[in-house]
Amino acid sequence: MLNRENLEDLRKEHTIKTRLWPIVKSGLILIILAFQIVSCSSGTPKKPIARNGILDLRDHELISHLRLDGEWRFVWRDTSTTGIASSDDHINIQVPDSWKGYRYNGVKLPGHGAGSYFLTILIPERSESYAIKFSTAGTAYNLFVNEDLVGSVGIYSVDSSMSRPLYEPKIFNLGPLSNQLTLRVDVSNYDHRLGGLWESITFGTTEEIYQYREKQVAMALFMFGTIFVMGIYHLGVFSLSTRGTPALYFGIFCLIIGLRTLTTGEIFIHQIWPSLSWQMLIKLEYLTFFTGIPIFFLFVRQQFPDELNVRVSQAVVGISSLFVLLVLFTWVDTFSASLTYFQPLSLIIMLYVIYGLVLAFIRGEEGSTMVLVGFLTLVITFMNDMLYVANVLHTGHLISLGLLIFILTQAFLISIRFSKAYSTIELQRTKLERTNTAYQDEIESRKSAEQEVLQHKENLEELVEDRTAELQIANKRLEELSRVDGLTGIANRRRLDEELDREWKRMLREKRPLSVVLCDIDHFKLYNDTYGHQGGDECLIRVATAIKDSVNRPGDLTARYGGEEFCLVLPETSGMGAMKIAELVRKNVFELNMEHKSSPMAEVVTLSLGVATLIPDIGSHPSVLLEAADRALYQAKGNGRNRVEQNLIEESD
Repeated sequence: MLNRENLEDLRKEHTIKTRLWPIVKSGLILIILAFQIVSCSSGTPKKPIARNGILDLRDHELISHLRLDGEWRFVWRDTSTTGIASSDDHINIQVPDSWKGYRYNGVKLPGHGAGSYFLTILIPERSESYAIKFSTAGTAYNLFVNEDLVGSVGIYSVDSSMSRPLYEPKIFNLGPLSNQLTLRVDVSNYDHRLGGLWESITFGTTEEIYQYREKQVAMALFMFGTIFVMGIYHLGVFSLSTRGTPALYFGIFCLIIGLRTLTTGEIFIHQIWPSLSWQMLIKLEYLTFFTGIPIFFLFVRQQFPDELNVRVSQAVVGISSLFVLLVLFTWVDTFSASLTYFQPLSLIIMLYVIYGLVLAFIRGEEGSTMVLVGFLTLVITFMNDMLYVANVLHTGHLISLGLLIFILTQAFLISIRFSKAYSTIELQRTKLERTNTAYQDEIESRKSAEQEVLQHKENLEELVEDRTAELQIANKRLEELSRVDGLTGIANRRRLDEELDREWKRMLREKRPLSVVLCDIDHFKLYNDTYGHQGGDECLIRVATAIKDSVNRPGDLTARYGGEEFCLVLPETSGMGAMKIAELVRKNVFELNMEHKSSPMAEVVTLSLGVATLIPDIGSHPSVLLEAADRALYQAKGNGRNRVEQNLIEESD
């Protein structure tokens, strides 16, 4: 038999399932897309694969560019440090992949050394010009085609003192070819922990190869431009807002990822900074990864502080800082090994963020749905990049695409918020029109009254006096209601602005200090969730009364600033005096002993307060004082809440 409690549990379960289904559906769609990417990238039977050093393309239509993936013949050249005797014996080795760990004459190959890759390509008899495109190799190479040196990147040498690393994506024009060509790539590496042909090599007609590169360049520049502009935009939002810390973190993150797009793929940073060394390029590539993760985590936590633990945030920043220091003060050969440890850590961080976003979604936090969908896309592209670096996938770097999708979800979220704001404005406009109509009716009523007075001359004076008295009482009541908060009974925001402007002008004339105290009830949303809106209203009334009773001077003003925020205007009060009053307010509210069992910091209702003091001058405005107090208030929140912080702009003698 169902009772009231069982019905309530069923209702909650149904609500959670209803709200979770859209996000689960979005997640399933993203996972399906990810599997499609993997299946497409892992190669299909239609694509030719090199086997035993031979790639047969005679029956293949060169409609587009082809990757020369598969088994290449490999000969080890550096026999000075591995204990391998000099020989021309070859093994089959996968491309793309590092040679490290392969067995050659019974010995595991190290990351450092030199070797030669061989591939014979059988092509159809056509009168076409061909080209070959290299991305990067580890870490210097010479390319030979039919024993002719075609080009090189870096300085190849079996002598570690002569070898010089270099990353430079390059296209080599091969010209018209016969029905067979032999590629030989001599690769040396003494600077990175891995060596070899670790990225796919692309082969095709000259026109197709250049078109392929142009598409890559266009996409990369589009990604960089979009991400960079969004980064600058969010930094601009932060500079214009006192509460724009999420915009700051997101702007920095966009700039970091934008820089990363310049250090990967076509490596456009060489066009901007031609003298950039190979060591510095690798450091920038790793630094953008090691700093991007914690900055993004801080951005998400700023939006959902109740779902992501502050200690986890501190741990993420601390551990990432260690990896950053490792990059800054060690060589590539050392810090490149740290990637295998940071990637699993990054995956754990992202899973924790997903947990926090799902929790925020269940709680109904505004914007959590869009952020979660965009973040899932970002996680999938991040995992793709991890697998790509590990040579499991050959899709290329997709993190920029994931970030672009995430940015678009944020832009859509912003448009929704703007739409809500516009709807609110429209609602207020409608209410104003109704008020104007009511005033017009009142005017018409008064005109009728005047006509009635003229028609009844004998009662004119008495009627005028009665109506005048009623009108004065009504106007006085309307004036009082327009300047008093309807819930707490203290001054509202309108009266606060009027009094602050009046006291500002008076203190400007008298050259006396003016102080403002902003008060915010700690974790009031959790209080509302626990005790309901009626309990929240009772809490606001008691707190407002306690704040008002804490100030005694007739000139001091207690007002409701908005929501759970209150404001004190203290004319002719120094910074020290304002701090004493603020501390008294905090103490009196704390001693109310109002139960707040859902607060993570105290069992009773507490206040965080921000104090600001200055002597007005002609070139300033009262909003400067409110903004300074607001910054102090957020400093109090950041330092643990239930405390008073001061932003002393200018103190009197």
